[in-house]
Amino acid sequence: MTIPRQIGPETGPRTALPDYRRSSATVERMVSELRGVPGSKGGSTGTVRALFPAAPTRDTALRAAVSAVLLGGAVIAGIVMVLLLTALEEGRSPGVGLLMLLLALGALAVILLLLGLRFGVVALGTVRSRVEISEDALHVVGALGSRRVERRDIVGVESRVVHPVHWLTAALRLRDGSRVVMPAFDRHVWTYSQPSGEDIRALRIELRRREQAAGRRV
Repeated sequence: MTIPRQIGPETGPRTALPDYRRSSATVERMVSELRGVPGSKGGSTGTVRALFPAAPTRDTALRAAVSAVLLGGAVIAGIVMVLLLTALEEGRSPGVGLLMLLLALGALAVILLLLGLRFGVVALGTVRSRVEISEDALHVVGALGSRRVERRDIVGVESRVVHPVHWLTAALRLRDGSRVVMPAFDRHVWTYSQPSGEDIRALRIELRRREQAAGRRV
């Protein structure tokens, strides 16, 4: 059996398959060598696969726009408060009605500021967030940091986790009872009722398969 090792020659030689010589040209050896090629389906110990948000460009633009509108509203509310205070005559205290209006504007400014910062952080997270899957661990990257989680510490994957910043998202449930939020799977309000995505199901299947494999080795 002859196995071509190069494709070309238009742009120079390109390796198509590992070097199969007569001494290793058995089915078992071929499969073993293919699994050791980086990027092959079987993978190797150093192979890393990454999961990203489904639509990062759209989500980043949408969340950044919402953040800008909310922060702009907070600035406008603050400016109105300053104008109302400067409009008072010198030495005169504001009345009850004006005080209530100032309190309402102050509360509105704080709420808009917090929501604007939240959407800004989530927009930054959409750009940076990913979940890198290696042989021994998962590397979860978010907007402001990252965390490496060993596979042996993971109990399961939760797809409907409520978080004060990420709102509805997914997380890894660890053996100590804590969670590691995965910002790559943040959900929009209009997708709350939809089932979890294909990446979540694939991650669950892979973790379960590796757990079963580890149990058989023990």
